[in-house]
Amino acid sequence: MIEWLMILLRVAGIGLIALALLHFPIGKQLRWREEARLLAPMNASVFHVHTFFICVVLVMMGLPCVVAPVIFLVPSQAGAWVTWSIAVFWALRLYCQFFVYRADLWRGKRMETTVHCIFSVIWTALLALFTACGMVQQGWLH
Repeated sequence: MIEWLMILLRVAGIGLIALALLHFPIGKQLRWREEARLLAPMNASVFHVHTFFICVVLVMMGLPCVVAPVIFLVPSQAGAWVTWSIAVFWALRLYCQFFVYRADLWRGKRMETTVHCIFSVIWTALLALFTACGMVQQGWLH
């Protein structure tokens, strides 16, 4: 089980870093620069800073998964805190996918629905992975 989790953590880490980098083409596709110009200067600044920090957090989550996945699997108090915190992060992101984003933004639109479904699966998988790692940290899963 631990060997599989190490492999899955590495795959997830690569995916998280890729997602951070994908913010550049995603931003172009969604015309974030043009949209931000329509905002008040303070709101535009907040938008850009938040986007930057989302990318930083994704890289900071992804790097240890790729470089040292064992830190999520060797029981320790710090490991448990980090692992469960990341699990909660992805649980909240999954919640937002269904209850914060309005369904009319994607429902009935082929590409948007596909993207919604793909990211729903990704957030669910990340939640399951870090929950499993948290269970290893607690000694509930071996």
